Amino acid sequence: MSFANAAFDYQKFQTLIVQPLSEQVMLVTLNRPQAHNAYNANMVSELGQIVAFTEATAAIKVVILTGAGEKVFCAGADLKEAFIDSGKGLLNAHGGYNPLQYMPRRKVWIAALNGHAFGGGLELALHCDLLVAEEKVQLALPETRHSLLPLGGGITQLAALLPAPIVKEMILAGGVLEANRAYSLGLINRVTDRQNLLSAACELAEQVTRNAPLAVQAANTLLEHCLHGDPATLAIRMQQELEQLQQSEDFTESGQAFKEKREPLWKGK
Repeated sequence: MSFANAAFDYQKFQTLIVQPLSEQVMLVTLNRPQAHNAYNANMVSELGQIVAFTEATAAIKVVILTGAGEKVFCAGADLKEAFIDSGKGLLNAHGGYNPLQYMPRRKVWIAALNGHAFGGGLELALHCDLLVAEEKVQLALPETRHSLLPLGGGITQLAALLPAPIVKEMILAGGVLEANRAYSLGLINRVTDRQNLLSAACELAEQVTRNAPLAVQAANTLLEHCLHGDPATLAIRMQQELEQLQQSEDFTESGQAFKEKREPLWKGK
């Protein structure tokens, strides 16, 4: 069944625009342009609902995340709420501000950066699996300017992905990283003009959906362990994931399709 026909109210969200792009790809747009798409408690909650729904819906293979407007993808936390009760109102059920960081997730998320990504907005993008950016986009972590810390993944993600001097300049000095430089450093997968941003993200999504969904999800999980887990735990998890894949119908179908010289018909089970 297409997830577009699933029992899910796409119109219920106040801070997001949610729409199916195909039977396997969902588009989620951060929709607080008047606040530079900064996330408040409501947006954190609604993003958490999207993560839960997509993880529970087998038909969905990829989620593309972008922002409303042309200037800003996401400016991070809404500072009006961040300074109320030490920002506790922004916390989700897992104790964090970023559902992509704290909620269990195996589906592929692609960030389509339509504008600048600052603070928690950059952290949100970094917790996506693939990044596409408009060529004029800037990335920054200005938390220390506000006596805050980039604890939504800014420190851990950037430290794993970029050279230490660049990370320290961004966090300690508030340095700005331009999209093209981020691409040259391997932080961004594609840089494109504004007109082709969504099509570039959709092209990546299509490439992902061609592959065996269970294998993609397992590989995605293992890659996260490579970045942030210890080697011993990773070795055990790799073996577990491989054994599960070898017991799947998709594994059998892959071998059969290879023998018959045809494209495999993935079932996701």
